[in-house]
Amino acid sequence: MSFRSCPDRDRIINAGGHVLVTGGPGCGKTTVALRKALLRINAGLLPGQKVLFLSFSRAAVARIVQAARQDLPRESRQYLDIQTFHSFCWQIVRGHGYLLGAEKPIQLMPPHDERAMRKGKKDNDPLWDAECERLFIKEGRIVFDLFAVKALDILKRSISHRKLVADRYPLIIVDEAQDTGTEQWGCIEALSGLTQAVCLADLDQQIYDFRRDVSPERLTQIMNSLDPLEIDLGVQNNRSPRAEIVKFGNDILTRSPRGSAYIGVSQQLFPPKAVDRDKWIRQAAGLLYHRVRETTGSWPENVGYLTNWGKGVTIIARALQGGNETKEIPHRVVMDEAEVLLAAHVIALCMEPVDNIWQSLATGLDQIAKLFQAKGSQSSIKKAEQLTRSAADARTKRLRGNAKCAPALKGILEHLQTNSLSGNPGQDWLTVRRLFESTGVKELKSVASSVIYLMAFNRGRRISDALAEIWQQHGRYVDARGLIDAAISEDQIIGNDGDLTGINVMTMHKSKGKEFDGVIILHLGNMSPLSPDRESAPHLKSRRLLRVAVTRAKHHVLMLTDAYSQSPLLAGHNLN
Repeated sequence: MSFRSCPDRDRIINAGGHVLVTGGPGCGKTTVALRKALLRINAGLLPGQKVLFLSFSRAAVARIVQAARQDLPRESRQYLDIQTFHSFCWQIVRGHGYLLGAEKPIQLMPPHDERAMRKGKKDNDPLWDAECERLFIKEGRIVFDLFAVKALDILKRSISHRKLVADRYPLIIVDEAQDTGTEQWGCIEALSGLTQAVCLADLDQQIYDFRRDVSPERLTQIMNSLDPLEIDLGVQNNRSPRAEIVKFGNDILTRSPRGSAYIGVSQQLFPPKAVDRDKWIRQAAGLLYHRVRETTGSWPENVGYLTNWGKGVTIIARALQGGNETKEIPHRVVMDEAEVLLAAHVIALCMEPVDNIWQSLATGLDQIAKLFQAKGSQSSIKKAEQLTRSAADARTKRLRGNAKCAPALKGILEHLQTNSLSGNPGQDWLTVRRLFESTGVKELKSVASSVIYLMAFNRGRRISDALAEIWQQHGRYVDARGLIDAAISEDQIIGNDGDLTGINVMTMHKSKGKEFDGVIILHLGNMSPLSPDRESAPHLKSRRLLRVAVTRAKHHVLMLTDAYSQSPLLAGHNLN
């Protein structure tokens, strides 16, 4: 996005104190912030100093990185440090967490292991909170939700650490400031007396207020704490200037449908029976591609296929997968990875050298138990307990009871012990997964089903490269599980959401911070509605969420909606 000067933007760029910049999607908040960063860099930085640009998600960071490549000279970009809050706080805790009494070294607990340990416990469960604190102090293991808590504790207790961070970052830009958690904002507030802060915000895009640490009062807190220069860039639209996409999103938010069509927005009704639904889910992709081409003269580089809950993502992905004589439409799935990664550990275990059948069996059963613990339901917890008992039996070299999982997994391990793998990670992964599928055992088929999307998460290439390297060194997949953990942990902290080429299937929440040439939004009546929690009228949270989803598009939005169960959010809109 090219920079356009105006009095408000000039005031932001030239301000010497704290600044709060508000405005709707596509109004240019990121662009003006990057221009201010460039001005600070050009004014001169001391050795080791950088401008820090913080955002709440890896997707948002990827978008800012892309914008920086377009808007900043190459020689200036080396002085811009773009991170998530998680990454920023992790650096503080990893280096100095021992000052809080934690065991050294501080180690990250991967989110999938955390999910298994929770056994369905919610964020506000005092027993889980106490366990997280115990893990940190006694074992030096920290969960993601404690990053900001512990970083803030360090900054509050030590003026030396506050000065250390502020000296390194004389300018800190906070993207999506309305979505900062209590402790995340606390870290910025603790540093604000020593450095300049620029906050970018849009309260109408606050869709994470279901989290206990995100407050609708955050902007008020920012203004009271910083006393910043306040600039509102309003509803200027630089993301989709030739379309009325932002106008449509704003009309949804304000419940003011104009009753006539919007440029760049269309609707396709479909019958909800599964066979018709899946056909239209596939056809909608083609419709959107052609409508973007009609508008721009070229095919879209990326598309967001959105719904507002996990089951909707599964419905879309399965339809795009095809099957039988229906050809797959290539796509990438962005969804909750915890269960997938726990299942991946089981497959990786079977790829490792099997030196002791009973030990490998016990470890595998324990890992499958974690997978069912992560599901969180009472029936899943009960299944996990049964698997844990089977693992204990395996450690005494016994198979007891009528459960099918343990003997079936033992059969797979025995087969792999006598049948060598090829050394091609992709082929070997598929071989093991098919062994799990072929058993017909529910627990093992669940493992095989869960790992299908690992490659779609864009984790596959990193994992495959690591496995290939270890095979070249040892001729075996030594510590395959450790390689997966290393790859996933790096992505979780640093982020790897930059490549959105092609069709990307995700929830509306996951789309926050992303941009696409075109967006398809699925509404499937009671199964995948646009108001999932049956929110009562006027559906304010759901309207904010739908507005965020709609405004991810640069050229066209296609509303794919149930013909027999229209959403109340679209009442009065004429989109055809």
